[in-house]
Amino acid sequence: MSPKIKIPAAALISLGLLYLIWGSTFLSVRILLAYFPPLVITFSRNIFAGTLLLIWSIAGQHWVKMPWKHLSIHLQAGILLICLGNGFMAMAGSIVPSGFSSVFMALGPLLLVFFFWLSGRKPTKRKLLGTLLGLIGIGIMVSQKKLAIPGMEMEFFKGIFYLSVAVIGWNIGVFRIQFTQANSYHFTQVCSIQMLTGGLIVFLISTLKGDYQHIVLADIPFKAFYVFLYLGLIGSMLGYSLFGYLSKELDATLVATYTYVNPLIALILGNLILQEELHKILILASFFILLAVVLITTDKSKPS
Repeated sequence: MSPKIKIPAAALISLGLLYLIWGSTFLSVRILLAYFPPLVITFSRNIFAGTLLLIWSIAGQHWVKMPWKHLSIHLQAGILLICLGNGFMAMAGSIVPSGFSSVFMALGPLLLVFFFWLSGRKPTKRKLLGTLLGLIGIGIMVSQKKLAIPGMEMEFFKGIFYLSVAVIGWNIGVFRIQFTQANSYHFTQVCSIQMLTGGLIVFLISTLKGDYQHIVLADIPFKAFYVFLYLGLIGSMLGYSLFGYLSKELDATLVATYTYVNPLIALILGNLILQEELHKILILASFFILLAVVLITTDKSKPS
């Protein structure tokens, strides 16, 4: 029989919190896009949260000397996760709805299974079945063209391109961190390195683009700043910290199941808060997605 892996209760609780928190960030970004350019949202949330994590890491004496081979991996992860992942997803948010973006990002587990398979780490049949069922659910949801933002139909394929870059960049970053075993450090250290690296690069790009010319502070309501605080403190700082902790404790394809649950949360929140239409066919898609999560999260067999 295959050896079993015991999953700590703290890790399961953290995974559940990550489902809820990152499922809500798609809505938060969608709200902020009405007042800020996408790259401004990306760099500000990450520099804000990354600075707090850096202070936490140093003050809590979690910061240790890191060899260059590991530091370079986390610097690269900052580009892949923040610049490509967060940045391009934010740009897509002005073209496609928040629920659509979260659905597309659910391609992550399949990419990770594929990446690890290429590296010689064959997944279990249960995990492959769960991934395929999740993709069926995703396919059903993506087929709903009515989810497109009205008036942005001509930009639809640009939005798909942005999301493709985001999901591929994000999951290459996740794969490289786990495959190179560079995640043995405290999450505050690795997360602050990644967030500040990516955030500062996006800041430079945004500055060169002249994004600040499109911001009129007098026209921004207080609710936008409340949403930003939530996105920075909860969505970025807490969510990314949970992700860093889980990436160290659990298998990457198990952690990536948040991409299956996020669409459900994003669509429900979009319906409740932004009155986005919730189609009946999404119930069928939800069945496949949740079944996929159950199959993957309950698979305790160690991949060969």
